[in-house]
Amino acid sequence: MSASGILVLIMAYVLLDRFFRNAERKRYFEMKKEAAKALNPIRLTAYERLALLLERLNPESLIVRTQTPGMSAQMLHLALITTIREEFDHNVTQQIYVSNDVWLMVRGAKENLLQFINTIASQMPDNVPAIELGKVIIEKYNETESATPIQAALEGLKQEVRGFQ
Repeated sequence: MSASGILVLIMAYVLLDRFFRNAERKRYFEMKKEAAKALNPIRLTAYERLALLLERLNPESLIVRTQTPGMSAQMLHLALITTIREEFDHNVTQQIYVSNDVWLMVRGAKENLLQFINTIASQMPDNVPAIELGKVIIEKYNETESATPIQAALEGLKQEVRGFQ
């Protein structure tokens, strides 16, 4: 075979290789685009559910939903801890749809709230009415000068959704 024939073969190989690589990239891009179309609504639902979780964990909302007449502080304390854990456990699967940073913020907000409630409850006598414990939890929580962990997690969630769209 002559040098020009070898050169033609090499050029044909390079051009065909480039063509097939581009076709493969295009197929990969189309597959990713189709997968994103299917996954995006699910991810947005996960963001919504986590935002709702964070709103439901806000002490004002949490206490209003959990407290019942005749409860003692000890009963409210246990009910709050149980409710927080159940709410969180109900939404734990949403972590697969959000970034690790956002999930850590949501989990951290939950842990911080549990610790906060445990601290406040440990400073109150068990036999006081639940309304007293609820009032102190809400007052102390609202005294926080910086953003609460729940507010920070909600803001992180919102920022991620803005970047996602």
